[in-house]
Amino acid sequence: MKDNIEAIILHHEEMIQWVKSLNNLPAEEWFRPLDENKWSIAEIISHFGPWDDFVVNMRLPYLGNSEPLPKAPDPQNLNEQSSSRARSTEQATVIQSFIDSRNRLLTGISEIREGSWGQTFKLGEKKLTLSRYLEGLADHDLHHRTQIEQATNRKNAQI
Repeated sequence: MKDNIEAIILHHEEMIQWVKSLNNLPAEEWFRPLDENKWSIAEIISHFGPWDDFVVNMRLPYLGNSEPLPKAPDPQNLNEQSSSRARSTEQATVIQSFIDSRNRLLTGISEIREGSWGQTFKLGEKKLTLSRYLEGLADHDLHHRTQIEQATNRKNAQI
């Protein structure tokens, strides 16, 4: 289990470094949609923060006790708010906001007692371990990272 904890922490540290590297993107690439009817890099990076904060404030504190988990916000609404905010916020500000929220998540994760990682909890009708839940969040990060890397690689191939 310790290897899994370390892998999840390493994942978040690597995401912070990778997002920092996005400061080097030209603004037109940062704000350009990845594809037709898709978000821009700015919008993708912006949407991570509110979800990180939700996990820190409304998931981690409730795990390990008998209280039901608080209801998640409406994903469509939260993502649209993040998207809208990203379109009118400077690149460096969006990136720093991601770094700040991800550092809060890292702090929250690092404070989890090792014995709690295998603990099962119910999320809707699904039973998950804390470890599997956090792996799912990392998978979500990697999905979006892959989208961004593919789009920037396509753009660079056209130059």
